[in-house]
Amino acid sequence: TAVIFVHAANSNRLGPHRMFVELAQRLSRNSIASMRFDMRGCGDSTGQPAKQIQNDIEDLLCSINFFNLHYKPEKILLFGISRGAKVIFETLAKHNVPADGCILLSIPHSSGKTALKSFTARLKEYLYKFKNPQSLKKILTGKANIMQIFRTLAFALNIRSRYQDNSDQNFTTTCPLFFIYAAKDPIAAASRHHYTRICKKFAIPNKINVIKNANHSFFHYKWKEQIFDETEKWIMEN
Repeated sequence: TAVIFVHAANSNRLGPHRMFVELAQRLSRNSIASMRFDMRGCGDSTGQPAKQIQNDIEDLLCSINFFNLHYKPEKILLFGISRGAKVIFETLAKHNVPADGCILLSIPHSSGKTALKSFTARLKEYLYKFKNPQSLKKILTGKANIMQIFRTLAFALNIRSRYQDNSDQNFTTTCPLFFIYAAKDPIAAASRHHYTRICKKFAIPNKINVIKNANHSFFHYKWKEQIFDETEKWIMEN
């Protein structure tokens, strides 16, 4: 059995807070191999970061083919977070992928509702920070990175265009899916509802877990450990 890790946008093969590295090391103790790679324009990979999800799908398909060709694992599992999870989902919808199961963390759904929720949550975070005298002083003295703040807000608002949904119309690979969401992720509820509906429509075996108090990228080590435990258990069961 082998696991291929797929990172989020503007990230790399380490995963958030080295999540991919630590989980790969843990899985290796159970004789589960793994592969981590950088999407084009990310980490150590050359080129420009993909603007369309189709480019990321091509990178994932190349990685799966490479792994199959050189190592011929009996089973392949895919593990992705955020945009990486979305890339996996859209790949399964469009292509006959030799995947035996997928673990999808914080997979986003692109809609006006989720875009608004994402934008509102980011805005609240900044407003809360500005209550701090030191943060407010940085704003007033021009030391704060205002352009970065605007980019972050725009990034949240553009979730609809970043994650095009095409999986409603077709689904080619229907392997078991394990969804893991963060309770404090503003887009989790709407996204969970969306993917539950698709799984029901195409009779895709699935399981959903929600990590209490966690944020979108599962920042705290306790949340990571919970993900590791649940992932390991699900892999063994499947």
